[in-house]
Amino acid sequence: MTNKIISHIALLFCIPLSAICQSKPDLQFKLKYGDNRMVHVKLVYTPIEKDSTRFTYGEPNFGGQPDIIKCITNVNVDAPAKLITDAASRSFTISYSGEKPVTIEYDIVDTTTKKKDLRQELFRPIISNDYFYCHGINLFLNPQLRNADLKPTLSIEWKHQPNFPLFYGFDPEHGGKKKVVSTVDSVMFSLITGATDLSVDKFELHGVKNYIVLRGVAKGSYNRQSIRHYFEQFNESIRSFWNDYSDKCFSLILQPFLESGHDVAGVAFANGFIGKYTADTILNAKRIYTISHEVGHHWIGHKLEMNINNQWFGEGFNDYITFKTLLSAGLLTPHDFENRLNEVFKLHYSSAIRNTPNDSVFANYWKMGDYNKLPYRRGAIFAFYLDNQIRLASDGKQTIRDLLLSIAFFRMSKPSKYEISIEDFINLASAFLTKAKVSAIIDDYIVKGNPILFTNAMLIPEIQVNIENDIPQIRIVDEKRFMELFK
Repeated sequence: MTNKIISHIALLFCIPLSAICQSKPDLQFKLKYGDNRMVHVKLVYTPIEKDSTRFTYGEPNFGGQPDIIKCITNVNVDAPAKLITDAASRSFTISYSGEKPVTIEYDIVDTTTKKKDLRQELFRPIISNDYFYCHGINLFLNPQLRNADLKPTLSIEWKHQPNFPLFYGFDPEHGGKKKVVSTVDSVMFSLITGATDLSVDKFELHGVKNYIVLRGVAKGSYNRQSIRHYFEQFNESIRSFWNDYSDKCFSLILQPFLESGHDVAGVAFANGFIGKYTADTILNAKRIYTISHEVGHHWIGHKLEMNINNQWFGEGFNDYITFKTLLSAGLLTPHDFENRLNEVFKLHYSSAIRNTPNDSVFANYWKMGDYNKLPYRRGAIFAFYLDNQIRLASDGKQTIRDLLLSIAFFRMSKPSKYEISIEDFINLASAFLTKAKVSAIIDDYIVKGNPILFTNAMLIPEIQVNIENDIPQIRIVDEKRFMELFK
């Protein structure tokens, strides 16, 4: 992720439930695209629980937007139902009697400033005459049911669409032209976007339907062709790494920033990635890395998720696996791998906050700067270290991939939204190293935040380390052998 905080993201299946869900949805959303940077929403809600339901809007941790409540206005319910609003918790509690449907209406407004900063462009609704961009959690009221086992359904239809094509991350086939029925979980952390210059390319790889969604790119242009070529290369590598071809679909959405001055950033959602970039040639080395990192979150961060206080795993391990899968895809050379990892070492070991304990990282995350990058760097370095330890302990027969696949297998046995704990990680890693060693290194390098004091004895023979001004710097001493081991 670049500037991404997502918690409790559901796995999506990209299949509208219309064909298999014959009963009336619990929440029926009807949308009107209006002037003045606004979307009017009418929600007909059939009560699921007795007496009242609490809804929330938005999520401050999603991009560090503590004032996201400003994007929803004019919230009203039809009598005799009653509304209690708590702006501090972004909640709207609807009280009612019986099981008759309740009508709730509200407006979503574009609160981005004239000079849009990066996080505004990624995490807030953008509504104009030629462009729409909104995450589900910032468009739809989200029911917070007392019974967590209930799985409400919803329908979405436009009573007045914008005058341009739309793309739904949770229903990529229909572009809002027909009513879609899905689950609340599937929609909330997905994306709806559209524009007068939107283009959608659809193709299938290994049984997975893929969609590349671009803005401002003429048909047949360099960008359109090069992005397709990149995606096919990287898709082959990362799905092979995870041995996972189970998804119904995946969407890669790339759009130019409205405000100049940003290079590239993005946010993953459960079945895709939305990236934004400055309005020139989309692909270069930095952008390929950013896009690949976000695609990688489909696994580390979504299918395998720790809680928000353990981004060393969600972000840092994902960084390291991105290096490896880019290498395997032929999009990174051994020399690039060496340089990138050495840059991570340099930035982390020279940082004044490198020793920050893990439980203090997220509390300071949105201060940006080094706090924002700390979990990426610490986690990537730890993943590199752990990969080497597993290789050494198994005489090269096992790697970090084997550990991650075991975590994936473990996660499949758990309920929806289960978060892997540090204890789970230690128990699973103990199949590769002794439990005492795993517990000790997690406590030292992750929980306490002490930097790893690398020596050559910690690394496989194909890699050596030199310490320069207390900063580890690696060197690949046998590129051919390294590629055989790391691809």
